[in-house]
Amino acid sequence: MIIAIAADENNLNAFVDPHFGRCEWYYLFDLENLKGLFIENPAKNNHEKAGCDAAELLLGENIRMAIAGRFGSKVVDVFRRNNIQMVIPESQQTLSEIINQLK
Repeated sequence: MIIAIAADENNLNAFVDPHFGRCEWYYLFDLENLKGLFIENPAKNNHEKAGCDAAELLLGENIRMAIAGRFGSKVVDVFRRNNIQMVIPESQQTLSEIINQLK
């Protein structure tokens, strides 16, 4: 299962970004082989539809779960239609903390 985590920087000490569609990076973590990679969010500066464009990008990466501080209503609709689980951490956490909880 591939998980996309919204991040403000491209390292594992980065915090989960509070904004799904406007984050700088996504960390794609594969729970099966325990490997991950960072991809830049090309939609972060869009004037409109940043969240939906980012969601479509990640759907193309075959994610099954997304983690961010919040998701816009249109992104929620896109992810629900595609059976993507959305997780909002209760407190500010780093990517490495999130990954350790998922393993």
